[in-house]
Amino acid sequence: MTTIKLPEKLKAGVFLRRLNRFLVEAQLGGNQVLAHLPNSGRLVTVLVPGAKAFLQQKRRVERKSNYNLFAIKHSGVPIIVDTRFSTVAAQKTIQQDLFKALKGYSVVRQNVKVGHSLLDLLLQRDAKQFFLEVKCVTHVVDEVAMFPDAPTLRGRKHIRTLMGLVEQGSDAGILFSVQRPDAKRIRPYREIDPLFTQLLKEATRMGVKVFTQTLIFKPPNSVEVKTNLPLFSLG
Repeated sequence: MTTIKLPEKLKAGVFLRRLNRFLVEAQLGGNQVLAHLPNSGRLVTVLVPGAKAFLQQKRRVERKSNYNLFAIKHSGVPIIVDTRFSTVAAQKTIQQDLFKALKGYSVVRQNVKVGHSLLDLLLQRDAKQFFLEVKCVTHVVDEVAMFPDAPTLRGRKHIRTLMGLVEQGSDAGILFSVQRPDAKRIRPYREIDPLFTQLLKEATRMGVKVFTQTLIFKPPNSVEVKTNLPLFSLG
């Protein structure tokens, strides 16, 4: 386990509603404010009106919002909604050798173009490379995390890219970053995207490695990261 300190204490408010894919409304003090939502998922188990919202203040020119929505606390469960933070946490755990299969690797590049895909991280150990895609997971039902929470053309493309890399002799993997502490296991959400599930099964048979991590937001500005949890299964 490792702990990441955020650069600032977040402001606590109340989530009111989602206005569109990337914009929400929240109550902060006596004011209603707009906040950027850095997550395009459906978030049906997360964005509940009246839930506690944790906002980062971001002054922007030519933007409707001066805040980012970082996390929600719903029914006592803290849930990080910022998809970008999953990659930040992944880099930290890799740097500290918390994944046995990635021990000794360092992150040498982000947003790596491979064919028509953009993968999150390129790792290197001596002359050996490892391509890693990070997926943010927020959907949990009855202690089971599931990905994706909406059909994902981009996710399918990433799996195919990882399979292609393995076919060419490279090492590749996918890291499911569960952004909340109430999941004991994780599986592909076959009811939502059966093709993604099928591709993931094929990928693991070919040698694409699967990793998991759990992020636990501790207000106002701390995140614990536990690796190899929750337990992954294809069923």
